[in-house]
Amino acid sequence: MTSNQSPVRLAVAGLIHETNTYAAEFAGMTPLRAFEQYRGDDILAAFDQSNHQVGGFIEGARKVGATLVPTYVGQATPSGTIEAGAYAAMKQEILAGIRAALPVDGVLLALHGAGVADGTEDIEGDLALAVRALVGPGVPIAAVYDLHGNMTDAMRDACNLTLPCKLYPHTDFHERGVEAVALLLEMIRGRLTPVTATRRLPMLPYIVTTQDGFIPAEVNDVCRKLAAQPGVIDCSWFHGFPYADIAAPCPAVVCTTTGDAALAQRCADEVAQWIWSHREEFRPTFPTPAQGVALALSAAEGPVVVNEYADNPGGGTPGDGTHLLRALLDANPPAGTCCFASINDAAVVAQAQRAGVGATIRVSLGGKQGRFQGAPIEADAYVKCITDGRFVNRPGSMFEGVRFDLGAMCRLIIDGVDVIVASRAEQIFDVEPFVLHGVDVTAYKVVAIKGANHFRAGYRTVAKHVISVDSEGLSTAAIASFPRERLVGEFWPLSDEVRFDGGAEVSWQKHA
Repeated sequence: MTSNQSPVRLAVAGLIHETNTYAAEFAGMTPLRAFEQYRGDDILAAFDQSNHQVGGFIEGARKVGATLVPTYVGQATPSGTIEAGAYAAMKQEILAGIRAALPVDGVLLALHGAGVADGTEDIEGDLALAVRALVGPGVPIAAVYDLHGNMTDAMRDACNLTLPCKLYPHTDFHERGVEAVALLLEMIRGRLTPVTATRRLPMLPYIVTTQDGFIPAEVNDVCRKLAAQPGVIDCSWFHGFPYADIAAPCPAVVCTTTGDAALAQRCADEVAQWIWSHREEFRPTFPTPAQGVALALSAAEGPVVVNEYADNPGGGTPGDGTHLLRALLDANPPAGTCCFASINDAAVVAQAQRAGVGATIRVSLGGKQGRFQGAPIEADAYVKCITDGRFVNRPGSMFEGVRFDLGAMCRLIIDGVDVIVASRAEQIFDVEPFVLHGVDVTAYKVVAIKGANHFRAGYRTVAKHVISVDSEGLSTAAIASFPRERLVGEFWPLSDEVRFDGGAEVSWQKHA
C-alpha cells in the first residue's frame, strides 16, 4: 500500500489469443510468428485511444496520474492451439519485463481467457499464477478479459480483480480497462479489499450477441441490477468459448464485493440460476446459406447483411470457407447488387497481383483448409483492384481505432458479385475492408461477410436487416457436433439430462 500522495507505478502486460483447438487439425498449431508483439513504449503508441484493454489502461492511468510501465503484449487472430515454445517465449518475456519493472504498486493484465497452448490448457491461469509468484501476495493484480473466456480457479485465485468485458460486440474493452485502473488504485490506497465469487454452469451454449433482443442482453440486465446493490463492485459473466476441447469450456458468473463473501456468492448464484432456467433460449436456429441469401434478395430494402457464422475467423477458423459465397453465386443475382468480404486465399491474391488490375483470371478460390470449408470455387474472375490490406477500424466499431493488416488483398468480380480476397483470415468488423477496395456497401442489396456478431457494432447504422446463416464449419452453432475428449462431466445441450441445483461449483477468493 502507498500513501495517497505517493506516485503509483503499474506494470502492464498482455497475452491475447482465442484458441480453437479443433482448427489445429486443419491449419496447424499457432506459431510465435503469428503474434503481433509489442514491447516497452511501443505498447503505449500502438494502443493509446483504442478500444482495447490496454487502451483503457492508458486512459485510466492518465486520469489518476499513475505511471504505466509497459512490458510486453502479444496478440494474434484466433486460430489453432498455440505451439508450446511460442507460449513459453511470450510468458518469459512478460515475466522478464515485470521483473525488470519492479518494484511496482500493481499489475494490469490484458488477457483473453480462452487461450490454449500445447501442454497448457489454461494459459491465462498459468501466466497469472506465475505473475503472482513473481510480485508476491501484496501487489494487487487486475485482469481484463474477453467475455468469451473459460473461467478457471487459477484465473480467479491469481488476480485480485477479474473483469470480463460485458458487451458483444466488445465495444467496452476500453471502458473496462479504465475501470480496472480505478479499482486497482483503490486497492493500492488501502480503500478496497475485494472478494470474488465464481460459478460455472454445465452448459455449452453457442456464441450469442448481447445486443437488445437476444438472451445475453437479459443476463446483463440481471447482472446490472445485482451490481447496483451496496457492497457489490462488479457482477458479470464469461459466456465461455465452446470451440476448445478442454475440461470446462463453459459460462461462469463472476461477482466481486467489498469484502462480503456471502453477498458475492449470492449474486453469483442468482445469475447462474437465471441463466440455467433460460437455457433453452440458447439453442441455435439459423437458416442455411442458400435460405439466407434467398431471404436477403427478397427483402424490400437493403443493404441486408448476411453473416457466415460457421466460418468466423474471430472463432479461430481458416476463413476460406466457400459455403456462403457459393450460395450467393448460385442465386445468380443481378450484377452489382451483392458484395462479399472477405475470403482468405493468399494464393489467389498472388495470382491477381501477377495478372494485374484489369485482367481476367481463372481462380480456384477458397476451400483449401479442411473438409468443413467446402469445395473451392472454380470461376473466371475480373481483377478490379489490388491493395496492401491495411486499414483502421472506424469509430463505433469493435476495436475502434485499431490498425489491421490482412496482407495483400484484391477485389474480384465473379459473375457480377464483388468479392474481397485477403491473404490472412479475419472477421469483418465494419465497412473499412470494403471501403479500402472502392466498395460503397450502401449501394448494394446484399452485403455478405464472415463473422458471428462483432460486425453488428460497425454495421448498426448501415444494415437494414441482418440474417445469420450457419452450415458445417469450425465455428458452427451446432456445438454438439464437436468431439469432446477432455470434457469433464455432463453438459447441456450434449445431454438434456444434465441437472444444475444452484448449489455446487461456488467458490470464492479473498485477497489481502
